[in-house]
Amino acid sequence: MRWRWIRAEPFYERVERLGLHGLHFQHVTLCERRAWMYFHGINFAQWHARVATGTAKHQSSYARDHSVEGLMGLAPDRINWDDRIVYENKGTGGAVEASDNQTAFYAVMLSIATGKGWRAVTHVLSTRRGREVPLDANRLESLWRASERLEELARLEAPPQATRIRLCDTCSLSGFCGFE
Repeated sequence: MRWRWIRAEPFYERVERLGLHGLHFQHVTLCERRAWMYFHGINFAQWHARVATGTAKHQSSYARDHSVEGLMGLAPDRINWDDRIVYENKGTGGAVEASDNQTAFYAVMLSIATGKGWRAVTHVLSTRRGREVPLDANRLESLWRASERLEELARLEAPPQATRIRLCDTCSLSGFCGFE
């Protein structure tokens, strides 16, 4: 049976037109200012100790799945092509909604591209456990709303106003925002 989502075509069109990928969906769920900066190529992650630690955990925990190389706009950590499961590794189980939106984005894009339903699993490295991310109506609506907000953010010439949130303590952009 062919995978169907009534918004598949306009979602795919928006993703292609704006050049969206998984991290956009993670960032917009966490913080709109962070999403805006990522959209505009402002990124300090390479100098952030927490990001460096996470990168080291990724590299030492699981080898990168080379079968994902060459996927246009998609960069999940691992794909089980036979069982149609996409995996995204995360260091801890925090920021569940943001992490799961990123993972779900990959599964939705593969479902649209292949016409077959894909499953999404967020793999938490600290527990070595996977968290299934159902592509149900709520998740699809969450991705749709995120894509709408990303389109609005793309039009802004300046970053949106932000208030300090708990994430600011660990965000690689906190110095830029003045929330360190």
